[in-house]
Amino acid sequence: MDARVSARVPVEIKKRGDSKLKEIGATDTDLVNAAYEYVIENGALPIGKPHDVGDKPQVKTLSGVEAVKFEDVWRKRAVLEAKTYDGANFKEMLDEARGDYYARFA
Repeated sequence: MDARVSARVPVEIKKRGDSKLKEIGATDTDLVNAAYEYVIENGALPIGKPHDVGDKPQVKTLSGVEAVKFEDVWRKRAVLEAKTYDGANFKEMLDEARGDYYARFA
């Protein structure tokens, strides 16, 4: 047997939400069930701020695939501070290189 859930939602949010649900082929029921599953699994609302848990941050453990993907993305985005080269640090060398590059267009 299924239970019925009732909620009040601002009209504009309902319209926009219904439009997005239609785009992805989901229903209001799918949304509510997914929200309940999220709360059961994570003990928090899926909005980034803890709810009635004493402002304790929520921690998510990444699966093996997620962890590998995260490490790969982080490695590509990380810029380490270069050791000095002729007394200049990485930022100074980068600024100089940018200046040389853009000087060609002046």
